[in-house]
Amino acid sequence: MVSQARVAPSLISWQRLLLLLSWPWELIPLLGTFAWLYWQTMPPGISSWIIEGWDSAVLQITGSTWGVPHSPGYPLYTILTNIFVRLAGLLPGLSATSVVWRVTFWSTTTSLLTLVFLYFTVWKLSHDRVAAWLTSAILGCSFIFWRGAIMAEVYSLNVFIFVFTYWLALTWEDDPQDQRLFALGLAVGAGLVHHRTAFILPPTVALWVLIKTISETDRGRGWIIILLFRWVILVIAALIPLLTYLYLPWAAHYRVGQTWLYADTSDWNTFWFVVFTREWWGLVEIPATLADWGKALYALFRQQADQITAPGVILGFIGLLTTGRRWLLFGPPLLALTLFGMAYQVADLDSMLMPLTLTLCIGLGALAGRVINWLVGAIRIKGEAIRDRWLRVTVRLALSLGLALGVYAVFRPLAAANYQEVDLSDDWQAEDLVEEVVAIASAGTPLTIIGQDNSVLPDFIYTEVVLGQPVEPLSTTSLSRMPEEASIALLQDRFEQGRRVLVDIETIDLNFIPWLSRATRTGQIFLAPTGHPYLWELLPRPMPSILPEKEAWSQIPPGQFLDGQASIIAYHERIIRKRTGCFLRLTLFWRVEQALDQDYFVAVQPLGGETVLDKNDHLGLMRGYLPTSQIQPGEIVRDEVDMLIRQPAALPGVNLVVNLYQVKDNQFPTFGEVTLPISVDPNGCK
Repeated sequence: MVSQARVAPSLISWQRLLLLLSWPWELIPLLGTFAWLYWQTMPPGISSWIIEGWDSAVLQITGSTWGVPHSPGYPLYTILTNIFVRLAGLLPGLSATSVVWRVTFWSTTTSLLTLVFLYFTVWKLSHDRVAAWLTSAILGCSFIFWRGAIMAEVYSLNVFIFVFTYWLALTWEDDPQDQRLFALGLAVGAGLVHHRTAFILPPTVALWVLIKTISETDRGRGWIIILLFRWVILVIAALIPLLTYLYLPWAAHYRVGQTWLYADTSDWNTFWFVVFTREWWGLVEIPATLADWGKALYALFRQQADQITAPGVILGFIGLLTTGRRWLLFGPPLLALTLFGMAYQVADLDSMLMPLTLTLCIGLGALAGRVINWLVGAIRIKGEAIRDRWLRVTVRLALSLGLALGVYAVFRPLAAANYQEVDLSDDWQAEDLVEEVVAIASAGTPLTIIGQDNSVLPDFIYTEVVLGQPVEPLSTTSLSRMPEEASIALLQDRFEQGRRVLVDIETIDLNFIPWLSRATRTGQIFLAPTGHPYLWELLPRPMPSILPEKEAWSQIPPGQFLDGQASIIAYHERIIRKRTGCFLRLTLFWRVEQALDQDYFVAVQPLGGETVLDKNDHLGLMRGYLPTSQIQPGEIVRDEVDMLIRQPAALPGVNLVVNLYQVKDNQFPTFGEVTLPISVDPNGCK
């Protein structure tokens, strides 16, 4: 008894140590590394329309304001993202972030969870922790997965649902309890309600349950009843996530006019159209000949090879074949996603095929674990297999680390190249546009902005809905599909309301609204630049002859330029904040008193404040000149200038001198000037 009492504490301590060592500590550096990489390469705010396309910006809006994105509506994604955005806003360090950035961070979070459950899935298959760790690292640094982790998109949640389903299926196989089966059904239902590539999961899981039931029961003693009972549990659980589709008519009914609505899903015909994604059916093009099938398969192989290398694709497929009965869990998704990738013609197909890359990575990890297990068993010491437990662990660890070094040598160059290609940390294009719209709107005059659905329109909606600015976004697509008379009447109504009407310049250049492009070419509508290269203002002829009623301008005596032929009749100044600093925005209202046949440049320079404001000798609107030759007597044209404030406290006492001049050879003759005192409160820069 005494000896047992002495041994017991030591035994307990040794068991505790073994338990502690069995924890997946290696996940901490893995997740820390990829969280840092994704954080470093994330876009800073609302997504750019050039690099990431319009879907990301739309999903950022709907994911933070309870909207309805494009079909199939993504209700589960929208609900989870809105909840995440609000919970993340309660955390220290994230409360000051923009809601659209948090939508992107939701993709990062689901991607990191995918790596975690990929690790546990491969660990179950390979019984080798290093193989599991390497598999997660390979997927984490692949280009498409990495891009999905830093974009506000639905694909990262989709691949997480796949890996979570795989892990639950393997967990239920080890311990077939009804509670785990119910959780598996919930995961399958989540896939159904989220993305159409997950439609392969229900038959796959049903087959998996069938095989497991047959293998563990006596076929003569009611195995069919057990199978049907388990299928009923799966069906009931899978139906629960489908209830989230009720969100679509709710949002369409209660959120109209408040956020982005892809379609009026409160109408049941439209609801079913969106749910069944009927507009995408025409993108399915099944190869017609055997040669076409071969070309499609080769293209798909190349696409996957770009993610995990060509040997990785081949070895991943071989690894899945070595999983024995578990091939029935991974094989159907592999084959279905392969056929899908060969037949579906869409620009973001590579992102839709992330579950295919995931499945191949699982095969790669399973094969690595099998090879390591075989090598450990094949090693002989003096002709005998290794029997000592700790020696086997040491040999396994040595082989695993050797494999890790080999994988590192192969994938490090690919990861470095992906970092450079995927990095969106300097993508400020959309943020700059939003800042400009906010600056224009904050003057007081309500805005109507026409923009393309697949480029800048979501940014205008964000400015209205999230930032609460007096902005009315109008869709270029909607206006182009309206009868010409109706779209003309709509814009005429906005002009009569006294609104400023802006347009995305590509709408004009690409002739999306033919009558509007024609009107600007013939001079029926004057196209005036703003402070942003993508935004131009529409001024119908005759242009306004009165000052805007909703802006706090200061009127000054006219007749300062060209011997009284051109005048600044009013101006206002205000401080605006941008990501690049604090600016003084000077707005000038020019009026031509007599018809002129020449154009003149405008210069705004600080007098007595050369170190207070950044000086630019050619600050001015209208592409650097005032188009006086295009302005009729009595018409008023707005001119806006931004100047970077270097020393806010020194602003009082500084004057702004406005000159009108021409460029003749090396001479710059001026034709009058006006001095405007700065009267803004410099505390606006704090």
